[in-house]
Amino acid sequence: MRAPYSRIPALPAAIGLAAGIAVAGAGAAVLFSVAAGAVSAVVLWVWRPGRFFASAAAAFCFGILLGAAADETPAVCYPDARTPLAESIYASPLSGPAAAFAVTTLVADGRYLPQNIRDDFRGAGMAHVLALSGFHAGVVALLAMWLTRPMLLGRSGRRLRVVVVLCAVWGFAWLGGMSASLMRASVMISLLLVSRCIGRYSSPVNSLAVAAIVILLWRPSALYDVGFQLSFAAVAGILAFAGPLNPFDRREWPRMHYAASLAAVPVGATLATAPVVAAVFGAVPLLFLPANVLVAFVFVPFYVLALLLAGLSCMGLHVSLLGAVADALYALMAGGASMLSAPAAVGLDVWGVVAAYVFLALMSLAIKRSRRSFWGTGSDYDSF
Repeated sequence: MRAPYSRIPALPAAIGLAAGIAVAGAGAAVLFSVAAGAVSAVVLWVWRPGRFFASAAAAFCFGILLGAAADETPAVCYPDARTPLAESIYASPLSGPAAAFAVTTLVADGRYLPQNIRDDFRGAGMAHVLALSGFHAGVVALLAMWLTRPMLLGRSGRRLRVVVVLCAVWGFAWLGGMSASLMRASVMISLLLVSRCIGRYSSPVNSLAVAAIVILLWRPSALYDVGFQLSFAAVAGILAFAGPLNPFDRREWPRMHYAASLAAVPVGATLATAPVVAAVFGAVPLLFLPANVLVAFVFVPFYVLALLLAGLSCMGLHVSLLGAVADALYALMAGGASMLSAPAAVGLDVWGVVAAYVFLALMSLAIKRSRRSFWGTGSDYDSF
């Protein structure tokens, strides 16, 4: 069964809300835009075939009012709790460079991370590792699920497990300052876990749309945050390209499908974020594929060890062997980033970004159509 929110028009509402906030930010005629949106909403609602899209026009009106009335707020507000956690990491057996990297990726405090490391990770297409994002929240969620496996006995135990995991995910998001990328991941993880807890399947596209609505209602100015744009573009790219680009059917060759996804997922995410990256940073990474495959295998164990070492350090315990393993993993990532850093200078203006996304949308539709004709209806690719 589908999740309860899978049939609501979340995607049109999210697009309309974002468009309304953008119109308000551009200083357009508020009253005229609201009136036009209200008329469109009424017409679409009366016209039964277009009723599903009436939410876009209604959300557009609300987005204009929200964007016009909202005050600018800081992008992130970090809690005081991150200071003792950072101190415990620096007091652990981790070496100085590895500790600075761990603090950057755990509590978003990159003051002591060398600039050359930042440049190498950005040039290799691994910059998402340095900023707290959905990737980090996913690792925390998986670790929390693994630690709570004993709670699987009984329905009450499974529900308690979901509560514990959600507390860990949202606690991590709070520790990271409730940035747009962390909130996006937390909302999507929450919808996924709750849906499975009640015995229903989640809708990833609607989950992404619901996350956008939650974030924009909470902080409309997040629409202009590069982290917000990159986070949602990356997930949209994964949903649009990762499945169709995977040559193996998930049901017939599950292991091969998983192995191929190590390449298909970063390709989809990089394709979708490339226009924004080119417009903001003026360069795109060329060797992002081997760099992200390296991250997929190395970063997760490093992150788990960093969390473990931080906890042990808080208890006054120092395990040098674990610190040495974490240092080796960090050296492998840093060395790989330095070797694979190959940025290509590409600059795009606003219209170039729009044209790039139109091209990507057409390419996604063409790939899906070719895959359907190859696999036939009812294949694994029909779910994307």
